[in-house]
Amino acid sequence: MASIRDVAKKANVAACTVSRVLNGSASVAEETRQRIEQAMKELNYIPNELARGMFKQRAGIVAMLVPSIRHPFFSSLADQIEKELYQQGYKMMLCSTGDDIAREREYMKTFRSNIVDGVIMGVSNLKDEEYEAFQKPLVMLDHKVNEEIPVVVSDHRTGGILAAQKFLEGGCRNIIHICGLDAPEVLSFQSHRALEEILSARGVQVKAVEIKWSNFDFDGYLELAKMILEKNPEIDGIMAADLPAVAFLKAARQIGRKVPETLCVVAYDGTYVVDTNLLDITTIVQPVKEIANRSIGVLVDLLEGRPAKPAMNMLEVSLREGNTTKSRIPS
Repeated sequence: MASIRDVAKKANVAACTVSRVLNGSASVAEETRQRIEQAMKELNYIPNELARGMFKQRAGIVAMLVPSIRHPFFSSLADQIEKELYQQGYKMMLCSTGDDIAREREYMKTFRSNIVDGVIMGVSNLKDEEYEAFQKPLVMLDHKVNEEIPVVVSDHRTGGILAAQKFLEGGCRNIIHICGLDAPEVLSFQSHRALEEILSARGVQVKAVEIKWSNFDFDGYLELAKMILEKNPEIDGIMAADLPAVAFLKAARQIGRKVPETLCVVAYDGTYVVDTNLLDITTIVQPVKEIANRSIGVLVDLLEGRPAKPAMNMLEVSLREGNTTKSRIPS
Protein backbone atom coordinates (compact mmCIF):
# COMPACT_ATOMS: atom_id res chain seq x y z
CA MET A 1 0.00 0.00 0.00
CA ALA A 2 1.39 3.40 -0.99
CA SER A 3 2.39 5.86 1.71
CA ILE A 4 2.46 9.63 1.78
CA ARG A 5 6.24 9.44 1.24
CA ASP A 6 5.71 7.38 -1.91
CA VAL A 7 3.37 10.07 -3.23
CA ALA A 8 5.88 12.80 -2.37
CA LYS A 9 8.69 10.96 -4.15
CA LYS A 10 6.65 10.38 -7.30
CA ALA A 11 5.47 14.01 -7.39
CA ASN A 12 8.98 15.26 -6.58
CA VAL A 13 7.84 17.29 -3.56
CA ALA A 14 8.30 17.14 0.18
CA ALA A 15 5.95 14.96 2.27
CA CYS A 16 4.72 18.07 4.11
CA THR A 17 3.54 19.50 0.77
CA VAL A 18 1.45 16.39 0.18
CA SER A 19 0.01 16.82 3.70
CA ARG A 20 -0.99 20.40 2.90
CA VAL A 21 -2.84 19.22 -0.21
CA LEU A 22 -4.63 16.51 1.78
CA ASN A 23 -5.67 19.05 4.39
CA GLY A 24 -7.04 21.54 1.88
CA SER A 25 -4.38 24.18 2.33
CA ALA A 26 -4.49 27.06 -0.15
CA SER A 27 -0.72 27.60 0.11
CA VAL A 28 0.15 25.01 -2.56
CA ALA A 29 0.59 26.12 -6.18
CA GLU A 30 -2.04 24.76 -8.56
CA GLU A 31 0.54 23.03 -10.78
CA THR A 32 2.06 21.30 -7.74
CA ARG A 33 -1.38 20.31 -6.46
CA GLN A 34 -2.26 18.71 -9.80
CA ARG A 35 1.03 16.82 -9.85
CA ILE A 36 0.39 15.46 -6.34
CA GLU A 37 -3.18 14.47 -7.16
CA GLN A 38 -1.98 12.66 -10.28
CA ALA A 39 0.65 10.81 -8.23
CA MET A 40 -2.00 9.74 -5.69
CA LYS A 41 -4.19 8.47 -8.50
CA GLU A 42 -1.40 6.49 -10.15
CA LEU A 43 -0.31 4.97 -6.82
CA ASN A 44 -3.91 4.34 -5.72
CA TYR A 45 -3.08 6.20 -2.51
CA ILE A 46 -5.84 6.18 0.13
CA PRO A 47 -5.42 8.94 2.73
CA ASN A 48 -5.70 8.09 6.42
CA GLU A 49 -8.81 10.09 7.22
CA LEU A 50 -8.42 9.72 10.98
CA ALA A 51 -4.90 11.12 10.83
CA ARG A 52 -6.08 13.99 8.66
CA GLY A 53 -8.88 14.67 11.10
CA MET A 54 -6.50 14.81 14.04
CA PHE A 55 -4.31 17.25 12.12
CA LYS A 56 -7.26 19.51 11.32
CA GLN A 57 -8.97 19.01 14.72
CA ARG A 58 -11.96 17.75 12.73
CA ALA A 59 -12.62 14.08 11.99
CA GLY A 60 -15.75 14.34 9.85
CA ILE A 61 -17.30 11.64 12.04
CA VAL A 62 -20.35 11.84 14.32
CA ALA A 63 -20.96 9.17 16.94
CA MET A 64 -24.37 7.86 17.92
CA LEU A 65 -24.82 5.91 21.12
CA VAL A 66 -27.81 3.57 21.46
CA PRO A 67 -28.70 1.05 24.16
CA SER A 68 -29.11 -1.74 21.62
CA ILE A 69 -28.93 -1.87 17.84
CA ARG A 70 -31.50 -4.70 17.99
CA HIS A 71 -34.15 -2.30 19.27
CA PRO A 72 -36.35 -1.43 16.25
CA PHE A 73 -36.72 2.25 17.15
CA PHE A 74 -32.99 2.83 17.51
CA SER A 75 -32.06 0.78 14.46
CA SER A 76 -34.61 2.72 12.38
CA LEU A 77 -33.41 6.05 13.78
CA ALA A 78 -29.74 5.18 13.25
CA ASP A 79 -30.47 4.29 9.63
CA GLN A 80 -32.08 7.70 9.02
CA ILE A 81 -29.32 9.56 10.84
CA GLU A 82 -26.59 7.80 8.86
CA LYS A 83 -28.25 8.70 5.55
CA GLU A 84 -28.69 12.35 6.50
CA LEU A 85 -25.19 12.69 7.95
CA TYR A 86 -23.73 11.34 4.72
CA GLN A 87 -25.63 14.00 2.78
CA GLN A 88 -24.13 16.59 5.14
CA GLY A 89 -20.60 15.32 4.49
CA TYR A 90 -20.18 13.35 7.73
CA LYS A 91 -19.74 9.67 8.50
CA MET A 92 -21.42 7.97 11.44
CA MET A 93 -19.94 5.77 14.15
CA LEU A 94 -22.70 3.68 15.73
CA CYS A 95 -22.01 2.37 19.23
CA SER A 96 -24.24 0.05 21.28
CA THR A 97 -23.84 0.22 25.06
CA GLY A 98 -26.10 -2.67 26.05
CA ASP A 99 -27.65 -0.10 28.40
CA ASP A 100 -24.54 -0.58 30.54
CA ILE A 101 -23.26 2.47 32.41
CA ALA A 102 -19.60 1.37 32.31
CA ARG A 103 -19.67 0.92 28.53
CA GLU A 104 -21.38 4.27 28.05
CA ARG A 105 -18.77 6.00 30.21
CA GLU A 106 -15.92 4.28 28.33
CA TYR A 107 -17.31 5.40 24.97
CA MET A 108 -17.65 8.97 26.19
CA LYS A 109 -14.06 8.91 27.40
CA THR A 110 -12.93 7.73 23.96
CA PHE A 111 -14.96 10.42 22.20
CA ARG A 112 -13.12 13.17 24.05
CA SER A 113 -10.19 12.46 21.74
CA ASN A 114 -10.30 13.68 18.15
CA ILE A 115 -11.94 10.48 16.92
CA VAL A 116 -15.38 12.16 16.53
CA ASP A 117 -16.61 15.73 16.11
CA GLY A 118 -19.84 15.37 18.06
CA VAL A 119 -22.23 12.87 19.61
CA ILE A 120 -25.94 12.08 19.36
CA MET A 121 -26.89 10.40 22.63
CA GLY A 122 -29.64 7.78 22.59
CA VAL A 123 -28.65 6.58 26.06
CA SER A 124 -28.57 8.48 29.35
CA ASN A 125 -27.31 6.38 32.23
CA LEU A 126 -24.58 8.75 33.38
CA LYS A 127 -24.94 11.57 35.87
CA ASP A 128 -25.94 14.88 34.32
CA GLU A 129 -22.66 16.48 35.37
CA GLU A 130 -20.80 13.97 33.20
CA TYR A 131 -22.71 15.14 30.13
CA GLU A 132 -22.18 18.77 31.18
CA ALA A 133 -18.42 18.14 31.38
CA PHE A 134 -18.26 16.59 27.90
CA GLN A 135 -16.12 18.89 25.79
CA LYS A 136 -17.67 18.35 22.37
CA PRO A 137 -21.01 19.14 20.73
CA LEU A 138 -23.67 16.91 22.20
CA VAL A 139 -27.34 16.33 21.33
CA MET A 140 -29.48 14.31 23.72
CA LEU A 141 -32.45 12.18 22.70
CA ASP A 142 -35.31 11.92 25.24
CA HIS A 143 -33.19 13.22 28.11
CA LYS A 144 -32.95 16.76 29.44
CA VAL A 145 -29.65 17.56 31.15
CA ASN A 146 -29.91 21.33 31.52
CA GLU A 147 -31.08 24.42 29.64
CA GLU A 148 -27.96 24.54 27.43
CA ILE A 149 -27.46 21.03 26.06
CA PRO A 150 -30.01 20.54 23.24
CA VAL A 151 -32.50 17.71 23.40
CA VAL A 152 -34.64 16.25 20.62
CA VAL A 153 -37.74 14.42 21.81
CA SER A 154 -41.16 13.30 20.68
CA ASP A 155 -44.22 14.71 22.42
CA HIS A 156 -44.57 11.63 24.59
CA ARG A 157 -47.23 13.10 26.85
CA THR A 158 -49.51 13.45 23.84
CA GLY A 159 -48.59 9.89 22.88
CA GLY A 160 -49.78 8.63 26.25
CA ILE A 161 -52.98 10.66 26.00
CA LEU A 162 -53.76 9.24 22.54
CA ALA A 163 -53.23 5.68 23.79
CA ALA A 164 -55.42 6.29 26.85
CA GLN A 165 -58.21 7.60 24.65
CA LYS A 166 -58.13 4.45 22.50
CA PHE A 167 -58.47 2.24 25.57
CA LEU A 168 -61.36 4.34 26.87
CA GLU A 169 -63.06 4.18 23.49
CA GLY A 170 -62.78 0.39 23.57
CA GLY A 171 -64.24 0.14 27.06
CA CYS A 172 -61.05 -1.32 28.55
CA ARG A 173 -60.95 -1.52 32.36
CA ASN A 174 -57.66 -3.28 33.15
CA ILE A 175 -54.55 -2.00 31.39
CA ILE A 176 -50.92 -3.08 31.55
CA HIS A 177 -48.18 -0.94 30.02
CA ILE A 178 -44.67 -2.25 29.45
CA CYS A 179 -42.01 0.35 30.22
CA GLY A 180 -38.43 0.91 31.22
CA LEU A 181 -37.35 2.08 34.64
CA ASP A 182 -38.92 5.41 35.63
CA ALA A 183 -36.61 8.43 35.94
CA PRO A 184 -37.71 12.08 36.05
CA GLU A 185 -35.20 13.24 33.45
CA VAL A 186 -36.10 10.53 30.90
CA LEU A 187 -38.71 12.33 28.82
CA SER A 188 -40.00 9.24 27.03
CA PHE A 189 -41.56 8.06 30.30
CA GLN A 190 -44.05 10.91 30.07
CA SER A 191 -46.20 8.71 27.82
CA HIS A 192 -46.60 6.21 30.65
CA ARG A 193 -47.31 8.89 33.23
CA ALA A 194 -49.98 10.46 31.01
CA LEU A 195 -51.55 7.06 30.34
CA GLU A 196 -51.82 6.29 34.06
CA GLU A 197 -53.06 9.78 34.93
CA ILE A 198 -55.92 9.78 32.43
CA LEU A 199 -57.05 6.19 32.90
CA SER A 200 -56.86 6.28 36.70
CA ALA A 201 -59.02 9.42 36.71
CA ARG A 202 -61.67 7.42 34.84
CA GLY A 203 -61.55 4.52 37.29
CA VAL A 204 -59.57 2.21 35.03
CA GLN A 205 -57.06 -0.15 36.65
CA VAL A 206 -53.57 0.54 35.32
CA LYS A 207 -50.38 -1.35 36.09
CA ALA A 208 -46.86 -0.67 34.88
CA VAL A 209 -44.50 -3.58 34.22
CA GLU A 210 -41.01 -2.12 34.43
CA ILE A 211 -38.29 -4.06 32.62
CA LYS A 212 -34.79 -3.45 31.41
CA TRP A 213 -35.93 -4.00 27.87
CA SER A 214 -32.42 -4.23 26.41
CA ASN A 215 -32.16 -7.68 28.02
CA PHE A 216 -35.05 -9.02 25.91
CA ASP A 217 -35.19 -10.36 22.38
CA PHE A 218 -38.48 -11.30 20.71
CA ASP A 219 -38.58 -14.76 22.31
CA GLY A 220 -38.04 -13.16 25.70
CA TYR A 221 -40.89 -10.73 25.10
CA LEU A 222 -43.11 -13.58 23.95
CA GLU A 223 -42.53 -15.54 27.15
CA LEU A 224 -43.16 -12.41 29.20
CA ALA A 225 -46.39 -11.72 27.32
CA LYS A 226 -47.69 -15.26 27.79
CA MET A 227 -46.89 -15.16 31.49
CA ILE A 228 -48.67 -11.80 31.96
CA LEU A 229 -51.77 -12.83 30.04
CA GLU A 230 -52.06 -16.23 31.70
CA LYS A 231 -51.58 -14.86 35.22
CA ASN A 232 -53.82 -11.83 34.63
CA PRO A 233 -56.86 -13.01 32.63
CA GLU A 234 -58.69 -9.79 33.53
CA ILE A 235 -56.27 -7.72 31.45
CA ASP A 236 -58.05 -6.24 28.44
CA GLY A 237 -55.53 -3.64 27.25
CA ILE A 238 -51.79 -3.52 26.53
CA MET A 239 -49.52 -0.61 25.62
CA ALA A 240 -45.95 -1.49 24.71
CA ALA A 241 -43.19 -0.61 22.27
CA ASP A 242 -43.50 -2.20 18.83
CA LEU A 243 -41.61 -5.44 19.48
CA PRO A 244 -43.29 -6.42 22.77
CA ALA A 245 -46.66 -5.30 21.34
CA VAL A 246 -46.26 -7.80 18.49
CA ALA A 247 -45.21 -10.42 21.06
CA PHE A 248 -48.44 -9.82 23.00
CA LEU A 249 -50.46 -10.31 19.82
CA LYS A 250 -48.75 -13.64 19.15
CA ALA A 251 -49.13 -14.73 22.77
CA ALA A 252 -52.83 -13.84 22.65
CA ARG A 253 -53.32 -16.08 19.61
CA GLN A 254 -51.47 -18.92 21.31
CA ILE A 255 -53.67 -18.87 24.42
CA GLY A 256 -56.92 -18.16 22.61
CA ARG A 257 -57.45 -14.49 23.45
CA LYS A 258 -59.30 -12.61 20.70
CA VAL A 259 -57.96 -9.23 19.56
CA PRO A 260 -59.56 -6.71 19.85
CA GLU A 261 -62.72 -8.36 21.25
CA THR A 262 -61.14 -9.37 24.58
CA LEU A 263 -57.75 -7.68 24.37
CA CYS A 264 -56.83 -4.28 22.88
CA VAL A 265 -53.20 -3.62 21.96
CA VAL A 266 -51.56 -0.26 21.27
CA ALA A 267 -47.97 -0.26 19.97
CA TYR A 268 -45.66 2.69 20.64
CA ASP A 269 -43.01 3.84 18.12
CA GLY A 270 -44.33 2.96 14.67
CA THR A 271 -41.28 1.22 13.19
CA TYR A 272 -41.18 -1.45 10.48
CA VAL A 273 -41.99 -4.08 13.12
CA VAL A 274 -45.68 -3.20 13.26
CA ASP A 275 -45.95 -3.87 9.53
CA THR A 276 -44.85 -7.49 9.96
CA ASN A 277 -47.99 -8.58 11.81
CA LEU A 278 -51.12 -10.12 10.29
CA LEU A 279 -53.24 -7.44 11.98
CA ASP A 280 -52.85 -3.71 11.38
CA ILE A 281 -51.73 -2.58 14.83
CA THR A 282 -53.08 0.60 16.37
CA THR A 283 -49.87 2.56 16.88
CA ILE A 284 -48.56 5.76 18.41
CA VAL A 285 -46.03 6.83 15.77
CA GLN A 286 -42.84 8.70 16.57
CA PRO A 287 -41.61 10.79 13.59
CA VAL A 288 -38.31 8.96 13.09
CA LYS A 289 -37.23 10.88 9.98
CA GLU A 290 -37.99 14.24 11.60
CA ILE A 291 -36.13 13.22 14.77
CA ALA A 292 -33.10 12.30 12.68
CA ASN A 293 -33.17 15.51 10.65
CA ARG A 294 -33.67 17.75 13.68
CA SER A 295 -30.90 16.00 15.65
CA ILE A 296 -28.43 16.44 12.81
CA GLY A 297 -29.49 20.02 12.15
CA VAL A 298 -28.93 20.95 15.79
CA LEU A 299 -25.59 19.12 15.92
CA VAL A 300 -24.30 20.71 12.71
CA ASP A 301 -25.20 24.13 14.11
CA LEU A 302 -23.06 23.35 17.15
CA LEU A 303 -20.20 22.01 15.03
CA GLU A 304 -20.19 25.22 12.98
CA GLY A 305 -20.25 27.45 16.02
CA ARG A 306 -23.91 28.44 15.96
CA PRO A 307 -26.01 28.20 19.13
CA ALA A 308 -28.65 25.51 19.25
CA LYS A 309 -32.00 27.30 19.33
CA PRO A 310 -34.26 26.16 20.79
CA ALA A 311 -32.54 23.86 23.26
CA MET A 312 -35.75 21.84 23.60
CA ASN A 313 -36.90 20.38 20.27
CA MET A 314 -40.23 18.59 20.68
CA LEU A 315 -41.79 16.84 17.68
CA GLU A 316 -45.39 15.75 17.25
CA VAL A 317 -46.49 12.13 17.46
CA SER A 318 -49.51 10.73 15.64
CA LEU A 319 -52.05 7.94 16.05
CA ARG A 320 -52.31 5.33 13.30
CA GLU A 321 -55.58 3.46 13.59
CA GLY A 322 -55.46 -0.30 13.28
CA ASN A 323 -57.46 -3.44 13.97
CA THR A 324 -56.10 -4.14 17.46
CA THR A 325 -58.37 -1.67 19.27
CA LYS A 326 -62.14 -1.26 19.22
CA SER A 327 -64.09 1.55 17.65
CA ARG A 328 -65.64 4.20 19.88
CA ILE A 329 -68.30 2.78 22.15
CA PRO A 330 -71.49 4.64 23.08
CA SER A 331 -71.03 6.84 26.16
